Amino acid sequence: MAIYRRKHNRKLDRVTLIKVLFFVLAGAIIARLFYLQIIKHAYYVSLANARHMAFEELKPERGKIFVLDNGKLDPVALNQKLYLFYGVPANISNATATVALIEKVLPVSAEKKWQIFLKLSKHNDPYEPIWHYVTQEQKERLEKLKIQGTGFRTETKRIYPQNNLFSDVLGFVGYKDNRRVGQYGIEEYFENELAGKMGELEIEKDPQGRLISFGKNKGVPAKDGINLVLTLNPTIQFKVCSILEDWRKKMLAEDGTAVVIEPSTGRILAMCDKPDFDLNNYSQVKDMNIYFNKSVNEAYEPGSIFKVITMAAALDLGRVDPSTKYEDKGFVKFGPRIIRNAANKTYGVSTMTQVLEKSINTGAVFAVMKVGHKNFKKYVEKFGFGKKTGITLPFEDPGDISNLNRKGDIYIATASYGQGILATPLQMAMAYAAVANNGILMRPQIVLGKVGANGKIEANKPQEVRRVISSKTANILKAMLVSVVKNGHGKRANVKGYYVAGKTGTANIANPHGGGYYKDQTNHTFIGFAPVDKTKFVVLVKLSKPKNVRFSADSCAPAVGEIIKYLLQYYQIPPDY
Repeated sequence: MAIYRRKHNRKLDRVTLIKVLFFVLAGAIIARLFYLQIIKHAYYVSLANARHMAFEELKPERGKIFVLDNGKLDPVALNQKLYLFYGVPANISNATATVALIEKVLPVSAEKKWQIFLKLSKHNDPYEPIWHYVTQEQKERLEKLKIQGTGFRTETKRIYPQNNLFSDVLGFVGYKDNRRVGQYGIEEYFENELAGKMGELEIEKDPQGRLISFGKNKGVPAKDGINLVLTLNPTIQFKVCSILEDWRKKMLAEDGTAVVIEPSTGRILAMCDKPDFDLNNYSQVKDMNIYFNKSVNEAYEPGSIFKVITMAAALDLGRVDPSTKYEDKGFVKFGPRIIRNAANKTYGVSTMTQVLEKSINTGAVFAVMKVGHKNFKKYVEKFGFGKKTGITLPFEDPGDISNLNRKGDIYIATASYGQGILATPLQMAMAYAAVANNGILMRPQIVLGKVGANGKIEANKPQEVRRVISSKTANILKAMLVSVVKNGHGKRANVKGYYVAGKTGTANIANPHGGGYYKDQTNHTFIGFAPVDKTKFVVLVKLSKPKNVRFSADSCAPAVGEIIKYLLQYYQIPPDY
């Protein structure tokens, strides 16, 4: 009986064990199914899709950039469809013979020929780019040669029909982190808008991997970039840049900058630097600093053109009027510091109008002392100095007026004639535009608007920043600046039959390593505008380190005069007298 129970118990143990193993196995299977079907569901769906679906990126077309030429859209940046010629070295048996065929069509140099040979000699390599931007004609000639182990892919090249003309404004499209993006100028500032958004196409494949054109295809379409229209006038741009380069060469200056602004709107009609560069061959420049737009990116001590800001504050506060007199002794002392006039000249009793005509440093100091430290800083800031103008171009320099935060009259005294503070050419031009615009400062505009879906321009509205001086003050100051051109240092900017307003500026260049200013290095600037009553344009010309002339009265003033004469004729503005 005992023997029977032991056998019976062992039988029960085996049954229990089998049951336990069954439930463990069933649990494991259920857990595995849960893991595969629930937790990893998305992964295996995508894996399955990858086997029977093909995915392709859809590239958007980059937006074009236009200017208006006689009311018509004229492209200054557009896209050209070209081809990338590539090789599959794994399918090429004779690299030397292949290169010999390629050079029948493409302009292969000895160095380039060797580079192509090395690429095509990599026997197990599945892909090597050979030549970018192959034209349609070159592609057809290469295809006729039936070169084994080669092929083509479509690629787009950004081209600039005007080459150099808008280089410092436009920037270019170049490679950054292995992708093509806008760099410098409009191309960089509006990269997101111009580039558009990538799309994706999902295409069904058959069991052999072939695409099914009538299959369940879906995806997100690419969104092309927007098309922009600039405020620049191509005719004015060409003429202004040509005149700037002529005077830069005459004066043996290192570089030159010119800006033309419509003061009532803030729209920029011309903006250029010399020397410039060819946008279609931007990589060939020797100095990358040439890519920067000096009107916006390079602040400098403006010199005597800043006396107009000082005089505007003094007039607006009623501390002086054009006939207010003071006695110039040729210098002013501030403790151990002595401020002198240019060329150590002494003018004796002089009016505020003569201070601007003869560009008397001590006269500017006299006026700023009437204004006072706090008020002067307030007016300088109201004119827009010390902060960015808000122009839609990258790397804008806000300038530097921090010296006005320091205690001591010496700091506002030197600033009164444009030394010890920094401003960009654009800031100076916009300040004069505020005077020309009866005291109202506008925000500078370089982009007129975008081209809508209907082909019409959706223009941006001009933006008023603030009133900086009264209309009365602006009119008084205009008359004083007309006298500068008629009777003072600005005579060479005069245009017969017209009232032209303007001011000279010659500023010593500070030694960046300390030790004051260079004695033989200066920046020359002249800013002028016309007609004086209803001003159509403000013109700035700046020349850096001219070598064969001492003052801007003989360098920038005649350059601005030449530009103003052209613009008066271009707009067919009748003479004032």
